[in-house]
Amino acid sequence: MKLAQALFAPRAVALVGASGDAAKNSARPLRFLRKHGYAGRIVPINASRSEVLGERAWPSLAEAPGEIDHAFIMTPGDSVERAIEECGARGVPIATIFSDGFADAGAEGAARQARLVARARTLGVRVLGPNSMGLVDVPGRVALTVNAVLDMDALPAGTTSFVSHSGTMLGTVLSRGAARGFGFAKLVSVGNEADLGMAELVELLAEDPGTRVILLFLETIRDGANLAAAARKAHAAGKPVVAYKLGRSRLGAALARSHTGALAGEDAALAAYFRDCGIVRVDMLETLIEIAPLVTGRMPPDLDRAARVAVVTTTGGGAASVVDRLGMFGIETVAPNSRSPIIDLTMTATAEQYTAVLDDLLAAPQCDGALAVVGSSAQFHPQLAVEPIVRSKKSAKPLAVFLTPHAERSLALLAERGIAAFRTPEARRRACRLLRLAFAPHPHRSRIHRMAGQSAPARTSRRSAGAGPVCLAGNSGGGARDRAASRLCARHSLSGRGKGAFRRVPSQDRSRSGASWHRGRA
Repeated sequence: MKLAQALFAPRAVALVGASGDAAKNSARPLRFLRKHGYAGRIVPINASRSEVLGERAWPSLAEAPGEIDHAFIMTPGDSVERAIEECGARGVPIATIFSDGFADAGAEGAARQARLVARARTLGVRVLGPNSMGLVDVPGRVALTVNAVLDMDALPAGTTSFVSHSGTMLGTVLSRGAARGFGFAKLVSVGNEADLGMAELVELLAEDPGTRVILLFLETIRDGANLAAAARKAHAAGKPVVAYKLGRSRLGAALARSHTGALAGEDAALAAYFRDCGIVRVDMLETLIEIAPLVTGRMPPDLDRAARVAVVTTTGGGAASVVDRLGMFGIETVAPNSRSPIIDLTMTATAEQYTAVLDDLLAAPQCDGALAVVGSSAQFHPQLAVEPIVRSKKSAKPLAVFLTPHAERSLALLAERGIAAFRTPEARRRACRLLRLAFAPHPHRSRIHRMAGQSAPARTSRRSAGAGPVCLAGNSGGGARDRAASRLCARHSLSGRGKGAFRRVPSQDRSRSGASWHRGRA
């Protein structure tokens, strides 16, 4: 059985440590699988009960009948090791471990985790976790998680998938997305990443026909070279990768370390790393959810000038706040055939005229995208407020909407049509800037090259195409950013020998831009 099928579409699931007390966390996977329509076979494993929540239970995996594709382990202490042994004996291809007390619990726990994973590899069992809250495949109706948000009655399906170090964040994005009308495809909590990690999951999602955008919630980067390669694979498949990274402050980095037992890395070097491998970075959790419709099915523009956005509004004050934010980040506003930086349709245009204006702007060569700013009518008359927008023609250029009031129904209507909508001008400004700065899948003509006025490398060997970025831990003049890059290389498997390694580049080889990272041959 392929890994993706055992992970996301198992025919039979064993719940090791399933509780008969519906109020306990260890009873949730059985309840959620039933509640959300899992069609496969559920096998509760409980050493002291023959029945769990109405299902026949078995004292051990060894005694459970039939083939099992996926084991979800919730037992404490040394029983996790015994469960892995039984998985190996039964030929279970993958085990998700909810139990904690491994690398998240200091040096002794880290050593225990290393022994566990080594044994699992010998047995041929892949491991998700430990310290993982599980996964959800919304269209496939697989709710294999302890996250309490699955108590919600309906899970909206979509084409955005989410991979997170934090299990709680699965519930956060799922519930916040549902409130907005956004659906998800697959959601995965990686926990400590002892075996299956971010990079391999991004690769699997790059191959998943049900995923069009991949969102990441990162507390650390354990395998930078492979994550970069996976991100490029996703981009090559036309699937943008967007990340929210914890640990930008010293306190945040310390909390991230304590949560999963890994180092969080210096922010300046990580930012450069994201740029190099084409991962779009957001600095607001809300933007991580809101940005998906903006990037779905679109390649970021490769512009040699400032991005130009047309702002169409029915509220002058709301538009002014957005224009102000866009200008702060070097994004120009354009209004063809107008002396004003915005196109104000307040009290002057019919719905048909509004739609025509949007269509003309998105077709205009001097316009790279359009932003519609909608006032109070979005709250009380959603059909009237957003119907002219949803009727506009589909375009390769991005169209987004900023709603000035609290307008949940308008947000849902826009989400149904796949139109990005933002509730704050700050979030909208950040999304526009990210779309401008993000670059194409194999960034041989990257933003760094453009800044330096250089041409992209004409050819790249097969080996270098799959390799990670090159670390500029320079010989002189690099300052704090170079030192941060050096430390990141040393701490996060972003350096070393062989394929995917980062290498030191002499300072005279750097671009005049002063950028800290440069792609080259490994």
